[in-house]
Amino acid sequence: MNTELVTRTGTLPADLITAAHSTEALELAVEQVLAAVRPAVLTDPVSGALRAEESLRMALSGADRGTDGPLRQAMACAEAACEHLRYCELQEARLLLVAARGQLVRAHAQRS
Repeated sequence: MNTELVTRTGTLPADLITAAHSTEALELAVEQVLAAVRPAVLTDPVSGALRAEESLRMALSGADRGTDGPLRQAMACAEAACEHLRYCELQEARLLLVAARGQLVRAHAQRS
């Protein structure tokens, strides 16, 4: 996965979402948001969390609503993480994003 395409602000460029497969865009967003909401990275936790939420919601809106269990669970975890980011609950959001990442790995394994 090439994470160099993502901006340092934690937001995904709009053309990346349309160019990449939507599941890959979601995976990229989860990874980027995880990196963006680390305590050592955030100088302004409120604006950082809100930018991360916006980026994650944009990726979720473009993602396929798959029928396989792991992908559905990954999307549910990512959506719940958005809610925690809205209220700047970074620990809870990170926990859910790690769970989403694990489910995305399971979804890839099932497709292979």
